[in-house]
Amino acid sequence: MLNKLSLADSVREDVPQPIKVAKPIGDVVKISGEGALLKNHYKAFDFDGNTYELGDTVLLAPDSQGRMVKPYVAMIKDITEMENKGIMLNAQWFYRPEDATPIRSGKNMESIGSRELYYSFHKDEVPAETIMHKCIVHFVTTQKHIPSRKEFPGFIVQKVYDPNTKRLLKLTNNGFLHDMEQEIDLLVQKTMLHLSILPDTEKPVDKGKRLK
Repeated sequence: MLNKLSLADSVREDVPQPIKVAKPIGDVVKISGEGALLKNHYKAFDFDGNTYELGDTVLLAPDSQGRMVKPYVAMIKDITEMENKGIMLNAQWFYRPEDATPIRSGKNMESIGSRELYYSFHKDEVPAETIMHKCIVHFVTTQKHIPSRKEFPGFIVQKVYDPNTKRLLKLTNNGFLHDMEQEIDLLVQKTMLHLSILPDTEKPVDKGKRLK
C-alpha cells in the first residue's frame, strides 16, 4: 500500500500545473505610446480569481533566490498591457524600516514596531503575477494615536522615505513637492474616514508642519 501511494504521489507531482495569468477587467481607459511600445491602461485586473484595482495596497513576492525575505509592499498606481507581454503594474513602494538607511537627523524618529512601513515615491514596473494578495495600510499622522492591531489590523505609515537622499520625513512635514503633499493628504484623509475618529496624542505640533 505504501509503495502504491508513493507512486501515485510522484505521478501527481509530475502533472504540469496550469500557469496563472493576470487578465484585464473592463474597458481600456487610456492608450499611451506608439507602435511596439503602445500600452493599454486599465482600472482593474483579475489574477487567480481576485480583483485588483488602482490604489490597492498589495504584497508582492520577492526575488529571494532561496533567501528568507519578507514580501515587498506596494501601491498599484497604473495597470498596463502591451501586445503579447501580459499585465504590468506601476508599483509605488513602501519600505520596511530595516530596508531603509535614513540619514541620522537631530530628532528622534521613534519606531512603532513591526507594523511600521515608510511610504515612498519610488516606482517600478513589475509583472502582475508577482502579487501575493492585498494588504491593509493605514496612514496616520503623529498627532493621532495608533489604532489597535486587534481592531484595525494592517501596516502603519507615519513617515515618508526618499531612497535617493536617504531623508525620512513625517507625513505632516512641509518638505514635499505640491503634488506629493496632496497625495499624502488624500491618503491620510482616506485612512481617517475608514478608522472614524482617532484620539489626538495631545503633543504640540512642530512649527513648519501641516496639521491633519
